[in-house]
Amino acid sequence: MLNLSATARGALLLSALLAASAPALAFQDPTEVPAARSERMLTSPMTAVTSVGTKTIAVGQRGHIAISEDNGQSWRQAQVPVSSDLVAVSFPSETHGWAVGHGGVVLHSADGGETWQKQLDGQEAIGLVKNFYSPSGPGGREVEEAAMYHEREEILVSYGGTQALMAVHFLNEREGFVGGLFNRLFHTTDGGATWQPWQHRIDNPMELHFYGITADDEAVYITGEMGMVWRMRHGEEHFVERPTGYDGTLFGSISNGRSLVAFGMRGSVYRSPDAGDSWTRVDLGTNAGITSGAVLPGGVMLLGALSGEVVRSGDGGRSFQSLQLDRSMPYFGLAARADGQLTLVGAAGVQQEALAVDVKTDTDKSAVVKNAGTSMIKQWGSSYGYTN
Repeated sequence: MLNLSATARGALLLSALLAASAPALAFQDPTEVPAARSERMLTSPMTAVTSVGTKTIAVGQRGHIAISEDNGQSWRQAQVPVSSDLVAVSFPSETHGWAVGHGGVVLHSADGGETWQKQLDGQEAIGLVKNFYSPSGPGGREVEEAAMYHEREEILVSYGGTQALMAVHFLNEREGFVGGLFNRLFHTTDGGATWQPWQHRIDNPMELHFYGITADDEAVYITGEMGMVWRMRHGEEHFVERPTGYDGTLFGSISNGRSLVAFGMRGSVYRSPDAGDSWTRVDLGTNAGITSGAVLPGGVMLLGALSGEVVRSGDGGRSFQSLQLDRSMPYFGLAARADGQLTLVGAAGVQQEALAVDVKTDTDKSAVVKNAGTSMIKQWGSSYGYTN
């Protein structure tokens, strides 16, 4: 009979327990695992936010999406089919919205953000690119440099993993763009039912990363590495370079219809009065990264920074002044409602600000922020219906 010491018996027991739990410890692809319910969602990092109609929708880590219909007084968690980190969101209407993130996921909601379906992931995106630019694909037959794009995709695949999507913008419920790392750019005209690679439709020979997509009545704009802005006027089908002259990364841009403002690392802000044809640097007096922006009624511009600052401009981005907030955190995104309600998201979750907005009577009809109200981090319960 085998006689084991207490130590040996303990080691065998531990080995047995680990073996029994091995399936539970196996890697699970976050693009295939639904987002879990979380009581701490709104104090965990949230990365992007938008407002449309009566709703405010924020997205963040592990597939978390939160919805409020009462200016942040209460929140509920959406049903999301992935647990990938989400980094950008776009709602062209009160009903239809899209979110993108790591794992190359594209999510779509047809009910105002309550439930989401996966339209695309990184593995499917790889197949789209390779098939499109293959000799027998549409791009292979029509795009002069198709073989180069196909080869570049093969190289990326050889590195392993998938490419994150960092930006999304929909012009309406049918037409939209998603973009990300290494020149990743896709276009849809059927609400995301199908996607077409657009790597050949943008001047990006160095395969710079894309971090933001926005639009105004003039054009669609993409921002990315090396201070680059790409512009495609409405009616065109190609993005052209409109460099700012900056050598660092730009995270995004905003437009009030008269001025285009691009922002990024090290407090970098650049203003263009002519849709990107010319740029002037705007000094904010900070080296903190500018990560987000929004436009209030009348055209006032707001920018949020990693330093926990929010600045506003009532003169089309020529100058900015700091807002006095009760609390701060590193900000990743902000959204402004027509009534002056401001939702900020960042490293500590979600924060609300009440801004009193007046519209001046001068020629540019800019709005000015008179004062900032109280700021608060919201509390919630343990189910999908979070409330104060």
